[in-house]
Parts: sequence; C-alpha cells; structure tokens
Amino acid sequence: MEERLYYTDPYIEEWNASIKEVFQEDGKFYVILDRTAFFPGGGGQPEDRGVIDGLEVKGVFEREKEIVHVLEEKLDKTEVKCKLDFSKRFYYMQQHAGEHLLSAVLYDSYGTENNGFHMGDEYITIDNSIKKFTEDMINEVEKMANYYIYKDIPIIDYFVDYQKISDLNLRKKCTIQEDIRIVEIEGIDRIACCGTHVRTTGQIGLIKIIKTENYKGMTRIYFKCGQKAFQDYQQKHKIVATLNKNYSSTDKEILDKVTNESLQVKLLSKQVKELKEKLMEFRAKDIIREVNNLILFKTFNEETFEEIQIINRFIMVKSHSINILVSEKDKKVILSHDGTFELDCGKIFKENISKFQGKGGGGHKHCQGSFLKEEDLNKFSEFLSYEINKYTT
Repeated sequence: MEERLYYTDPYIEEWNASIKEVFQEDGKFYVILDRTAFFPGGGGQPEDRGVIDGLEVKGVFEREKEIVHVLEEKLDKTEVKCKLDFSKRFYYMQQHAGEHLLSAVLYDSYGTENNGFHMGDEYITIDNSIKKFTEDMINEVEKMANYYIYKDIPIIDYFVDYQKISDLNLRKKCTIQEDIRIVEIEGIDRIACCGTHVRTTGQIGLIKIIKTENYKGMTRIYFKCGQKAFQDYQQKHKIVATLNKNYSSTDKEILDKVTNESLQVKLLSKQVKELKEKLMEFRAKDIIREVNNLILFKTFNEETFEEIQIINRFIMVKSHSINILVSEKDKKVILSHDGTFELDCGKIFKENISKFQGKGGGGHKHCQGSFLKEEDLNKFSEFLSYEINKYTT
C-alpha cells in the first residue's frame, strides 16, 4: 500500500512521488504512486483534484487497497511532482469537520443520528432522524455548534483495532472491521471516518443552517461552513443593503416595508384582474353581436392569450356557436362550443394539429393549441374553419 499523505498531513499541497504502475483502459491512463495526498473520496466526501507533473488529475479512486489516479495522457517518467487543488481540499476539510460538529450537537441535544450525508460544491446536507426541527431548535443548535468553534477544540484522528471499538463510545456504530480510522473532536464527538478534516474546530470558521425540509420521515438539513458560509452572508448582506437603498429603510424596517408592499401589489393585482375580466366581458358581448352563423372565427392581434381565454369563457356561456379564437401575439388558438354540438374538439386537434407543426389538445367541447410559426397557426385555423363547416350545414 502506498503512503497516504492526506492522513499524515492533510494540509500538504505539493510533494514528490515515484510511479509504481501505469496502465491504460478505455483511452485513459491510470497511475499508482508510492505516496499520494489525493483523497479517493469516501464517507460522503468527494475525491480530490490537482495535477501530476502538469497533467490534470481527472479522477481518483481506490481499488484493491491502492489509490488510482486518472489521467488523459501517459506519463513516461518514474519520478513526478504532484500538486493538490488545495482550495478545494480545504473546502472539503472545513465542510466535513463542520458536519461532524453539527451532527454531534444534534446527537447530544436530541439523541438523533444521521442516515445520509452529501457534500456539494455550494452546500452540504445531512439527513437527520430528528422529526420536528423548529426555528428555535435550529437557533440553539447553531449557537452551540459555533460556541464549540470559538473554543478552537483540537480535532484528532487515529487508527484502532476492531476489538477496541466498543470501548470508544462512538456516536454511530462502526460497520467495518479493518483499517478503522477514528476522527475525534476532543470531549465532543468520536466517530469512524475516512475523510479529511481541519485540525481544530476554530478552522471550521462558521456553521450556518440555510434551510430544512422533511425527507423520508427524517429532516434534511442544508448548511454551509467556513468560507462558503461567509460568502453566503456577503451575498445576503448585499441583497439587504440593496433593498434598504431602494426602500429608504434600515435592516430592522425592511421586512415590514417589503411585506406591506407585497400586500399592496396583491391588492392591486386583484383589482386589475377584476377590471380585465369586466373589460373582456364587454369585448365578448361585442364579438357575439358580430356572429351571423353558428361559427365564430375571430383573430386577435394585440390581446394576450390569457385575455382571449377570458373572452372565450364568456362566449361559451352567452353564444350558441362553435368558436375559433386565434391569438397572433402568442401564436395560439382555442376551439370551443357550449356542448350542444356533436363536434369533438379534442379529437380534431389530436388527429390534425401535428400535421401543422403544432401542439395541443383538450376535451370534447374545449381545446387549445400552440405553434412556433404564425404561418402554421393561420393554416391550422383556416383548416379548422373548413372542417367545422361540416357540423353546421
């Protein structure tokens, strides 16, 4: 087995190594080194990235107790210089240590356990067995986790034999029986883990829960640690500062001002909707007066499809006719009637609209379709007019 530098020195950024083996599969080259700091992924933590002698490492994984590095070009050297993408590594170290600390606080406070852990590039999640996680509980958990961060407690790791596991009082039962590595936040938490972590809780920097949701009878907790939590605060502060400027308010006033304006917008939107409904009712009455036979074929140039739908609703109630209403603006068409005709609107659309490069459908007395080109819309509308004449003669 190679020397795993990510355990002896998780902060290492560059090192020299000898190549033990190189092999090729499916157009890629796989390299095994005598010593490596590239973590192969595991325990919810993604694999590392970096370069080997200037060649980008595309992947890292463990196979038969060997760390395999994936390259797209062949290495002809026997001695190489390796460089880790340490900004990504340190991000993983902060997040992983933060997950241990937050999970320990949840376990200590509520006796709950994690049944899932995912570390993404923007945030991390844990699926915790806690059923109801209120805002007050979230605030208390955050407060305690960050208190431990301020105390800058050492985080240590060591390997143990399986026979000694029962003496360690681990937070979660260990499921492996060899190469057991324990990560311990002194006096706070102890758990088996293969990942990389910062050396003290102080280096986690900050823990902030950003949201929670119910998930398979558990609570999925989204949170950020360290630099990501700081960036999240910067972004949200920028949003609040912009709102304060636009509303001429302070941080304490802005929520009330936004809430009041939102209520006002809802009221105005309701009034506009009611006025539009009334206007479209008058418009429908004018259109009905124009009907000379059982077919009402009307093309609208300026009205939106939403407005045409309102007009159609009034026409279906007030007019005994088959209606073809066309929106040139939105390239859509409605076919409808009051239910007293044998015409099956949905059937005629299903059998014909695709021939005109359109999409749509509906029921017996009402359907609608949409088109990418106005030319296809007009051809289909004319086709409807021609076909429907059969039902009124």
